[in-house]
Amino acid sequence: MSEKKTFGFWAANYLCGVMLGLAVSAAYIGLEQPVYYWDFAAYFNTFNQQGALLVEEPFTWLSQLGTSIAMQDYGVAILVPLMPFQIVFGGSRLSFIAAIVSVYLVPVALFVSRISYLEAVSRVPSRGWPAVWIAAFLYTPFWAPTLRGLPDIAGCLVLTAATYLLWKSQFLTREPVASGIAVGASLWLAFMLRRWYAYAAIGVTLSAAMLGLLRIARDRDLPAFRMAVVGGLCAIFVIGATALNFQLPLIARVLGTNYGDLYNGYRTNFVTQIGDMGDRLSFLNWLLIIVGLCISIVRRNGFSLLCAIASVLTFLIFTRTQDPDRHHSLPIFLWLFPAYAQAVVAIVSVPALKSPWPTGGIAVAAGLAFLGTFFPAGRQLLSPAEFVFARQATLPLHLDNLAEYRRLIGDLIGRLAPEDRFSVFASGGVMSDALLLGMDRRLAPHIGWICQVDSRDRFQPGVLKSRFVIVTDPPVTHLQPGAQICVTIPNQHIVEGQGIGAAYKRIARYQLSGGVTGYLYEQMRPVTLPELDALYGEFRKKYPDWATPAW
Repeated sequence: MSEKKTFGFWAANYLCGVMLGLAVSAAYIGLEQPVYYWDFAAYFNTFNQQGALLVEEPFTWLSQLGTSIAMQDYGVAILVPLMPFQIVFGGSRLSFIAAIVSVYLVPVALFVSRISYLEAVSRVPSRGWPAVWIAAFLYTPFWAPTLRGLPDIAGCLVLTAATYLLWKSQFLTREPVASGIAVGASLWLAFMLRRWYAYAAIGVTLSAAMLGLLRIARDRDLPAFRMAVVGGLCAIFVIGATALNFQLPLIARVLGTNYGDLYNGYRTNFVTQIGDMGDRLSFLNWLLIIVGLCISIVRRNGFSLLCAIASVLTFLIFTRTQDPDRHHSLPIFLWLFPAYAQAVVAIVSVPALKSPWPTGGIAVAAGLAFLGTFFPAGRQLLSPAEFVFARQATLPLHLDNLAEYRRLIGDLIGRLAPEDRFSVFASGGVMSDALLLGMDRRLAPHIGWICQVDSRDRFQPGVLKSRFVIVTDPPVTHLQPGAQICVTIPNQHIVEGQGIGAAYKRIARYQLSGGVTGYLYEQMRPVTLPELDALYGEFRKKYPDWATPAW
């Protein structure tokens, strides 16, 4: 294929992917209620803030970018390639999601599908490329965080590059200096874009080291071992030098933080973690991945096996800290795709199956999984055949009884004096302070932020001085039972009118989403020290070191 034809081939694939991606994004966002909170809103808001700052004060923007890379967990570097979309198309939700799809998701799908396809085919020409490309483009783990407004798939681009560089250099035994520098730069870029990609970097490094050492031991190739050591040292030097030069404050904080304790509330048991991961792909997807792994073993597809080992190691390492959320599981599912592609190529290449029927079958299966995972109508229509889509849905954000939320916000705004505060003893998708703020920014100066996660935040006693509080029945939480007693116990006391609840009077009732009832209370007198001590006595049953603060 000539250079001109090659460029046209990739340009056509990219443009088709972008156009379809924009159509999907527009359809999905059109079904959403514009109620964005927590991680769903964090980068979306920053996207608009950074775009405005870049236009108005470009040098300040550049300085802030350097500071963010050096110090912030949620760094803004991941948004830099998206800025043209904000400047040209504005700050709408569609502009933001379209930017992630065009700049990150479609290139990742193209990159990983092409590599997986080339490693999956035998020496005999295969007609499997269209099927693999369609499977990658509609791969639901890529879309789940993206449609939620999380740009973390950016890390998959450089992580795929690092993986392929390790494989093509035969684990840094070929051109070790150049390969080591390139791998080190790719792994650092993943960490720089999102701090948690450090777990994935460790996972792929360990898997490459294991397979590389096994190959060297099998061949008794001492020169190759020396080359691998040189390449590994080059990679480590690049990672260390760039991290220390650009991110020293962040590195110091990471090394001084016990993330296992900090995110204890986000961690369940191993069986639950396995179940959650299994729910993020359809039964058919898992079946193809397992079949692909078996074929990879028979065919000795080393690249697919390298990626599978990296996926497992990343899962095991990450889950020692917390359960992987949709965005955290991106590298895990990224590295399972080569096995998926191996099965797709095997099916499409069966001589007895006439083209294009196998490709059409793969496209239909991937399309059904996509529809059932992301669209309510598709999920309902396909409910008799649930095995075709993921059990864990990522449906457009929606609240039942939206008018009740608007009434609650109206009541707050109408009652709040400039100096007044309100607090929300709820932490989930049905009710939280961040959710109300996402619905109306006028509430920002009045929010008394609560503790949401015991292990991370501890109870904030200042919220008991807020004039108004919102509670729910039943209590609303988003983590495992017992991980948010700083929310549930005050909520219970206020609803029942006991302890600290005796200081409050119920003034309004609201029917919230999911059958949850919300209540607005006004503080009629200050909470007393004995009431506060009784509250902390409840806390100390689980956290003995939570001492009653001065009051």
